[in-house]
Amino acid sequence: MLRAKVIILPIKGIIVSGESSPTGPIPLLPFTGGGATFSEDVVKFLKKIEINKKVKAIIFEIDSPGGTPYASKEIADEIKKLKIATVAQIREYGTSGAYWIASSCNKIIADTLSSIGGIGTRAERLDFSELAKKIGVKVDTFFKGEYKGMGSPYSEPSEKEKTFIEEQITAFNEYFIEEIKKNRNITDDKILANITSGRPYLGKEALGLGLIDYLGGEELAIKTASEIAGVELKVVYLKIGKIKESLAARFLKKLF
Repeated sequence: MLRAKVIILPIKGIIVSGESSPTGPIPLLPFTGGGATFSEDVVKFLKKIEINKKVKAIIFEIDSPGGTPYASKEIADEIKKLKIATVAQIREYGTSGAYWIASSCNKIIADTLSSIGGIGTRAERLDFSELAKKIGVKVDTFFKGEYKGMGSPYSEPSEKEKTFIEEQITAFNEYFIEEIKKNRNITDDKILANITSGRPYLGKEALGLGLIDYLGGEELAIKTASEIAGVELKVVYLKIGKIKESLAARFLKKLF
């Protein structure tokens, strides 16, 4: 008789919605190295995994500084739809959008030296207008619509543009905080104020604030997943940086 399985699924690097996704005028993070996780691929994979009767749990192995609001939300929403056990195992980083994803799991485990939380929203806008003047570059931009030229790095932002970006950041941040509050069942306003300051916490601090459930690593994550699932689980690793449909399809064949 085949044993029930737990999949260890990596969420690594910056989290974006797809390879062709533009960073847009309001990126959550500056460009970072270390690869990327594409939310559309993760969601497709989770939808296929859910129909496999042998898979009783998923451990999300997280090592990410976060990503764009949409991509983080897309993965988090899909995790909450799953009817199997879900555990987040945070390695070095589980901040911003990556923590949003972790908070959607049944339990969160992290190392004492993990960097956790960083709950907040950030936007950056490049302004090359002064540099362009110094090197003699003149850029003419033609557009219709008051906000259509917003985000151009070759002109200074107008007051309306600054106000618009501020409003967008505030809206993102309010939604983000509300989701964390619900996912982790945080009712203490003082604790909520502390953890939504944008500051990351080390594992022991995060445990005291209720950001995580246990201190530990992969072994504890597997044990916790087995306890939630109510059955001893065989581990199946999916150790790939980018989850591609073709690779996921080949992997799924091993499970049936």
